[in-house]
Amino acid sequence: MTQENKFISKTYFETFMLDVETKHPVQVLGEAFLAEQNNEVSDLSFIRYAQGEVYFHSKDYESAIYKWENVHNELEPWAKKNIADAYYDLGMLVEAEDIYAKINTDNKTLKIEVALQLFTLYIQREKLENAYKNIKKAIAIDPDYPHVTQTARTFYEEQEDSQHAVELAVSEALRTGSEAWYDCLKYYIEAGYTKEFTPDYFQEVLLKLLEINQRKFEEITAALWNSYENHPMYLEWVKTANHLFMALDRDSEASWTKVEELHQHTYLSLIEGEYLIKELQGIVPDLLGNWLKVSNRSKSLFASAAVMSWNEVFPTALPAHVLADAENRIFHYEHDSIQLSYTVELFKTLINWAKDNHLEVAHQKKWLFSHLSNLNRKNLVVTGTVQNGKTSFINSIIGEKLLGDETVPVFVSSNGDIAEMNEISTTGTSALGDISEHKAGSIIDLKWPSQFLEDEEYSLISTPEFSVDAIDNNETMKYIPLSDGLLYILDAQTPFTEDELKVLVKIKERAPEVPVHFVINKMDTAFHEAEAAQIVEEAKHRINEFFPDARVFPYSSLRSASKQHQGLATFMEANFKLRAKAVEERRATKLLQLIRSTLTELLDSRIAMEDNLTNTVEFNEDILSRLSGFINHLHDAESEKIRSITENYRAVTIEMKREATKTIPRLLRECSSYVKEDSKL
Repeated sequence: MTQENKFISKTYFETFMLDVETKHPVQVLGEAFLAEQNNEVSDLSFIRYAQGEVYFHSKDYESAIYKWENVHNELEPWAKKNIADAYYDLGMLVEAEDIYAKINTDNKTLKIEVALQLFTLYIQREKLENAYKNIKKAIAIDPDYPHVTQTARTFYEEQEDSQHAVELAVSEALRTGSEAWYDCLKYYIEAGYTKEFTPDYFQEVLLKLLEINQRKFEEITAALWNSYENHPMYLEWVKTANHLFMALDRDSEASWTKVEELHQHTYLSLIEGEYLIKELQGIVPDLLGNWLKVSNRSKSLFASAAVMSWNEVFPTALPAHVLADAENRIFHYEHDSIQLSYTVELFKTLINWAKDNHLEVAHQKKWLFSHLSNLNRKNLVVTGTVQNGKTSFINSIIGEKLLGDETVPVFVSSNGDIAEMNEISTTGTSALGDISEHKAGSIIDLKWPSQFLEDEEYSLISTPEFSVDAIDNNETMKYIPLSDGLLYILDAQTPFTEDELKVLVKIKERAPEVPVHFVINKMDTAFHEAEAAQIVEEAKHRINEFFPDARVFPYSSLRSASKQHQGLATFMEANFKLRAKAVEERRATKLLQLIRSTLTELLDSRIAMEDNLTNTVEFNEDILSRLSGFINHLHDAESEKIRSITENYRAVTIEMKREATKTIPRLLRECSSYVKEDSKL
């Protein structure tokens, strides 16, 4: 124990007891006093100080005070502090306060001890202003002094003084970097203590935490973010958050799940209309850049779409590297493990963005997105090459000869007893009386009672058959990547030809992740069972050479429907079924492809609109230039006419004056003959 610790605990007297453990301290100190008194040069203050401690512990405060009053060496300040302690224990608080206040020392420990004693005394006397001053004084002298900051924290909390409590937590977190103080700050934030502080007050302490512990930084930042929502200083907080995340490395691989969600929520809340655009112009670009930075690459389409949409409205607001990153994520990055709700929210955002930008998402896209969002229904593309029996296969499934030679996709599903045909065009949905009445470029939604489709929850997408000469332009290529699988219909007479191989190779290039399986239709043409089995085996062998995972199912549209459908159901269940989570992830990926194509169309439409406006502006500028030339020419002609008229008028006037000058004297002379001497004047 150090000397100062002995002074604090009043155990200095033990230094006189080292070799005399059996005697009472009073006796030992009395003998030491007598021995010191007999010295020629004596200093009894040390012994008196120790005697005072012994009397104090024995609660003989009067004797203790008497001894300490006679200490006149370097221990005198400690002796005065002890005298004040004795008066405090006696309940004489006024006397104790007076003595504490008069202690003058350069010893840091003694200063803190006096400040802490006064702090306790003032609380007891309910002089809280003085208590605040003394606890602050103790912290200012040495915040590392044992228990001093914890004492201050407890005091502030007892006083329900949120301002001082938060200030203490922030200053100590900055000073020490202690996670305990950051946990304390988080508690205050969640309790609502920080709402009256300006957001930038927390910027420095959060930046320090970012260097220490990224996970805790995210937790505390999220807590602050939530606390300022719906608060008058919300925009100020977003500015502060922007500064915080701009300090992050753009190539960081850290996970920011909470922060990513907060950026998304904040962006959506800011553009709802509560704030003026001029308020957001200096905030949203940085928010979007940071959102993209903290987004998981596999779930960054929302942020990327938001970046692109804001850039459309304010073309110079976002840095080039942010735009390039957003474009790369939208068009070139493969996305996986995405929740379906995420893609639905993103599509809604695209629709709203399109409206705000005077664009329109095609009705077909909306319908298709809604159709594909249903996780309870599996979507299988059914196609093949020309004359392969695809139409008869689907007709046998629905039990009606409805499909023919349609040149548009037909979505076939079952919904109870509903029997209807609707045409989905780019502008809306309309009923069809006959499936052959469809228009080019539309989609047909065919709902028809089918026990097979109802039980197995399938939607069959019937697409136009492939022509080898126009594989890339076939409408089917748009729908295969969006489907859960492909059933390729083969003809039993000529199963898996070279042309069909070419088509399937192209399909796998476009959609390598889509499972492809085969149905050999028209098996009724193989009259003998052995012959039929041979056809199937040969087809399997050829198919598996190129597509090892593909399976083959023999089917006859003319045989017993129930038996055929039961076998087909088992075949499809075995080859197209996925676990529930995988279904959602795969479907979300499909929807992202649809979203990506939608966004591309919207951007193309936007560019076309801008080009049209540019052409209009150029045309108007040309007209304006011509009109300006006409006006200038008119002004010149007008000036010339004025000049000509003025000159002619001046010439006529001069000529008339000249004529008058010649004519008037002559007329006057001729009038002289009319004047007689008797004429009246």
